[in-house]
Amino acid sequence: MPQRRPDAALAAARELYLEVAEDPRRVRPLVVASWQRSIEYEVRPGDFDAPYLDNPDLDTALARAALPILDRLHEQLARDPVSTMITDRDGVVLARKVSHDALTGRLNRVRLAPGHVYSERYVGTNGIGTALASGHPTMIIGSEHYVEALRDFQCAAVPILHPTRRTLMGAFNLTTTRQGSARMLMALARSIAGQIESQVAVICSRRERALFEDYMAACSSVRPGPVLALNREVVMMNEQLSAAVAGQDQHALLDHAREIAAERRFEGRRSIPLPSGRVAELRVSRCRHEDGDAGAVFRIKVIGRPQPRQPAPLRRARPSLGLVGSSPQWLRAVAEVEEAFGAGAWLRVVGEAGVGKTTLVEAVHRAHGAGRPLAVMEPPLSESEHVARQWLDDVLALLRRPSGVVVLRDIHLLGHHLSRRLEGLAAGLDRAASGRLVLTGHPSVVEADDRLGGLCDATVEVPPVRHRYEDIEQLVRFFLRRYLPHGESGVSPEALAVLQRCPWPENVRQLESVIRGLVRRQPGRLIRVEDLPPECRVSSHKVLTAIEALERDAILRGLVERDSNVQRTAQDLGISRATMYRKMRRYGIVPSSLT
Repeated sequence: MPQRRPDAALAAARELYLEVAEDPRRVRPLVVASWQRSIEYEVRPGDFDAPYLDNPDLDTALARAALPILDRLHEQLARDPVSTMITDRDGVVLARKVSHDALTGRLNRVRLAPGHVYSERYVGTNGIGTALASGHPTMIIGSEHYVEALRDFQCAAVPILHPTRRTLMGAFNLTTTRQGSARMLMALARSIAGQIESQVAVICSRRERALFEDYMAACSSVRPGPVLALNREVVMMNEQLSAAVAGQDQHALLDHAREIAAERRFEGRRSIPLPSGRVAELRVSRCRHEDGDAGAVFRIKVIGRPQPRQPAPLRRARPSLGLVGSSPQWLRAVAEVEEAFGAGAWLRVVGEAGVGKTTLVEAVHRAHGAGRPLAVMEPPLSESEHVARQWLDDVLALLRRPSGVVVLRDIHLLGHHLSRRLEGLAAGLDRAASGRLVLTGHPSVVEADDRLGGLCDATVEVPPVRHRYEDIEQLVRFFLRRYLPHGESGVSPEALAVLQRCPWPENVRQLESVIRGLVRRQPGRLIRVEDLPPECRVSSHKVLTAIEALERDAILRGLVERDSNVQRTAQDLGISRATMYRKMRRYGIVPSSLT
């Protein structure tokens, strides 16, 4: 991220100080810290952008708890120039209640409305964003706002924490233009936030009770077999499952089950290859009750016997393809792409960013392309009429070559209108006289009405690295040889175990980057646990922004230097212990794993 010049940053800070008081030392430390973050985020005081997210998720314990309370409060405050709202932990406004027409218009003009993101990263110092960033109830009055357009407002926001885990769920906010008692406004905000937290506790308790009842019903059936039940807070498994699946198989099974449980509409069967070579067949049923989705119950059948683990060869996936990996999921994806190429099919390859979709297609093309030219294209940077028309003309010109193969990467980034135009043009081609089309994209971004993907004869899903446990050792060795072909560098068993536990949210691309960095820093040395970068010590699957990564690394370095002492690390970083724990949960940092 580009940085402001120091003199510009100081000038902006000084201007804000002087607006609040003649003596800058009287400015509250919480506001000073927020201004500094706003400067680092490069928020413009004269302008700002609160991004809009369509259809924010209201099927959460927080939303279900807060909405009835907001309705009751709205009736009590009818016609008063006061707005009440609830946000999630990222600052997305989930709901807003206001009955004063003038205030409604003013809030809309500054985009303080449902769907818009009011975090400090985009809006600078404000009640919602600063309460979420600081973890404390926050009152921001008038000129304390960083953005000029907000300086007519008074905002009182209170973070809402999970009743048992004490993790940040969101915030309750009161906004008004009336100059009055800040203490009274904050007292009301605290009271309402407390009511919402109490209702969240009730809903979570009911959900967990409902999930437990469904779990017990599954375990008490005539032939229960292995049973697993889980949601975001709870994991339950019976003795049959503990005996049948252990070690890395259990880790992989839970990882898959959590992802399936997050697909709230999915019910049915799914087969999961396990690291031992066995297959787990999962029959999934949702636990639903009056408070919404409470989780999922899995009845599990394990097929096959564990295969003896041999030293990992460098390549087991068709040496002629030049691909690394031997996990069942990876080999199946390779075989399906080869089959599609052999049949001359139009193909869609889906998978998370960095899993190697294009690499796989290019490797299979080299082996089976029979001299066909391969063209790789990406969505246009702009979808203006001129650019879109030129891009479509280029794609069609390539597809009209019968001997060619056209790969359209990251097709999920195409706008709806351009995607429809491409679909219409491609559907009109004579398949027998045209080239082959391969689409790649992210599976979670595929539209329900995916007509473009519907043109393809086959779909292949490439598994994420976290589901290819046994391939990580092979990939590590492969990248060590690539970046140190004549060296003697290796990885200790302890370091390899850490690398195999890492969730790798950016997949092979991230693993390659880590190995490349290690080789450059210490060529020829055995890589040990203490040499691994901070990103390898976390359990979160979330892809972080550059600023979030810097914050995570600072916390990890502090914990390592302080022998995992959370209190002393928090003091070093100048944050409260509660904030420290909240950030550790957010980034998946477990202090015991650092020693």
